[in-house]
Amino acid sequence: MTIKQSIRIFFKSTFLALMIVGMSLVFIFIHDVLTQCDYFKAETITVEGGQRMTPDQILKTADIEEGVNLVSLNLKTVRKRLLAHPWIAEADIRRIFPGRVAIRIREQEPLAVLDFGKQFLINSDGVIFKEAQASEINGMPVMTGIEYSDWKTLETPGTLVFVSVLEILNIGRSSETILPNTLIKNINVDREIGLTLEMDGPVRMVKLGYGNYRKKYSRLEKIFHYIEQNENIEFIDKIDLRNPDHIVARPGNERLSEKDKKEV
Repeated sequence: MTIKQSIRIFFKSTFLALMIVGMSLVFIFIHDVLTQCDYFKAETITVEGGQRMTPDQILKTADIEEGVNLVSLNLKTVRKRLLAHPWIAEADIRRIFPGRVAIRIREQEPLAVLDFGKQFLINSDGVIFKEAQASEINGMPVMTGIEYSDWKTLETPGTLVFVSVLEILNIGRSSETILPNTLIKNINVDREIGLTLEMDGPVRMVKLGYGNYRKKYSRLEKIFHYIEQNENIEFIDKIDLRNPDHIVARPGNERLSEKDKKEV
């Protein structure tokens, strides 16, 4: 390689390095201008979707406030902060130029209380999303007799207990069901005999067992109508619906022995 070629390579390399440094400085300058320019400040932050959570609570969780720069705002980081809150199931955050940030969340919908010794809230998918506080469990069924191994996790498929309980709870969400979740006080699970419901209303306890719940609820609806039309029966203390074709019921206003149980 000649001296002339070496000089040429040196100047090319130096020029390329200077170009890279110069472009970097330009980008830094542009970034500083954009992140410090008043034009890109968020003058308004809108919050939608909160029912349990107030807009102020959502903003505090997101850790942003009016005046934040739209360019420097890290949307992924803000979304992670929101999703870390147990009551927030989904979160969407957007920049809207000029001068606005829009936050929309979907809160968890608690379906029931799962009692492992400590009480936890589950959502409509049966997922445990937080430990239950006393003020949060009013009006929801409490599930007892369930082991942690009975419940579905991200690593395990749904067990018979999980599938059965969730089916009952989802039936109870319907506005047309004879037995809405608001009437069910307790769902007790026995691995051998299945589910037993304790409730308010004309029937106080129902042994449902496992499976065929639609048919069993249809039978239960007929029993409810029978009680309404029969003034001599104030309520039914216990119904065994494990076999929907052979139902055993015990009226609550009579003291009956096992032999005197009435077949409906």
